[in-house]
Amino acid sequence: MRRVFAVIPAHNESQTVAETVRALITLPAEVLVVADCCSDDTAERAREAGATVLVRQGRGDKACALAMGFRWIKAQAPSDEDIVLLIDADVGSTASEAVHLLEAIVRDEADMAIGVLPPAGRHGGFGLVAGFARWVLQRRTGRRLCAPLSGQRAIRWRLLRQLDALAEGFGVEVGLTTDLMRLGARVQEVDVRMKHRYTGRSWRGFLHRARQGWHVLLASMGLRRVQLWTED
Repeated sequence: MRRVFAVIPAHNESQTVAETVRALITLPAEVLVVADCCSDDTAERAREAGATVLVRQGRGDKACALAMGFRWIKAQAPSDEDIVLLIDADVGSTASEAVHLLEAIVRDEADMAIGVLPPAGRHGGFGLVAGFARWVLQRRTGRRLCAPLSGQRAIRWRLLRQLDALAEGFGVEVGLTTDLMRLGARVQEVDVRMKHRYTGRSWRGFLHRARQGWHVLLASMGLRRVQLWTED
């Protein structure tokens, strides 16, 4: 029987992580939250909601949190038919929309399904980092994607286990797409009605996108610094 593993990397997401966990459990999915260098009660909220929780110490890094999650999945003796969901902690109850990502895999239409969220409008930035990521992927794979930075994905385990390392930080999605397509993965974008917190056009938002852009640049250069199957 095919299993679904949902990995949620979470850094100080105590306000939304429980709703996200509960929505994914109903799919159904085996939900893992990686509490990534949190200073709040994210881990406790996730555990109370029914998730398995791993706590990561040190410097916060999304790719390192995902790598920890993938190692946990490997320890569960998954089969090649199993599916891994990657879901951001701040989508809350709209995480239930991940069912549409799973459907694309189950119907054998894709090996990786990427969630395309509704437009951010004035709540988002100016789209510069996303535009750069599109350009990078088009150059690397020949494919132009609408949502190259989306953290909402469903991926076949048999492909994930073939990877050796991940691009660091917020370059992880661009790196995953590039590397999986080189392995022959069929990639499909799927519209999902998910909502998440936008960083907006504040100075913090611009700082976040500057860091994100730097990580995308490193990913575009082929740097894969986060080892998957050894402890970081």
